[in-house]
Amino acid sequence: MSATDKNNLKTVSYTVSDLLPKISSLIDTCDYQLALQFAKRALSMESNNIMVLEILGMVEIELGMYDDAKEHFLKAISISPNQGYSKYMYMGQLCEGLEAIKNFQCGVNLMIDEHKSITSSSQDSQESLSRKISTALCSMIEIYLTDYAESKCEEYLNQALEIDPINPEVYQLLASVRLSQQRNEEAKIALEKSLSLWINLEPGDPLIPSYDIRISLVKLLLELSQYTQALSVLEILQKENDQ
Repeated sequence: MSATDKNNLKTVSYTVSDLLPKISSLIDTCDYQLALQFAKRALSMESNNIMVLEILGMVEIELGMYDDAKEHFLKAISISPNQGYSKYMYMGQLCEGLEAIKNFQCGVNLMIDEHKSITSSSQDSQESLSRKISTALCSMIEIYLTDYAESKCEEYLNQALEIDPINPEVYQLLASVRLSQQRNEEAKIALEKSLSLWINLEPGDPLIPSYDIRISLVKLLLELSQYTQALSVLEILQKENDQ
């Protein structure tokens, strides 16, 4: 963003409707500092605008301003607790333990309600929301996995598998749970299923798990002595790094 654009922030009369697309554009180009200025300007104009509070919180997370982000997401929740799941997902990431679970659960409940209301003709929307729900459940499983709350892990795993049976991350977490239970053969089967869902996809396909998730997958494969599969995943990751 040019110096002229920055000066315009101070001199031009914007509406919040003008500022929101500008902020989104700045986020897309990773210009978070300037996005922060625009978002704060928007908030000063409409302090109870849910969209402004959420987008400001998103920018603050990117800048490591976690306390400020929590403050703005909490305000958004207080204004509109029963609509919009995104703010709960972000709060879940910003919190720990049971507080994180509470926020994730609120978000999941809202997503499930929205999922039920989507017509069968909107298959893409259904699938996208199913993936978001199962990913949120995975975050909850990871929290309970560290607390050794086995029954909760099983409950959320079953829920995730029911709503999104083609999410590789769910099967990878299932493998982690089975490994913690010393049910190694079942863990291997779960990892094989996880791998089969993405290993042959074209590079860049949005259904491929994130880099960090695949690093965790390599660790699980090595722990289960699945060396050939681990090397295959590492080769893919190495190619991505080289590009």
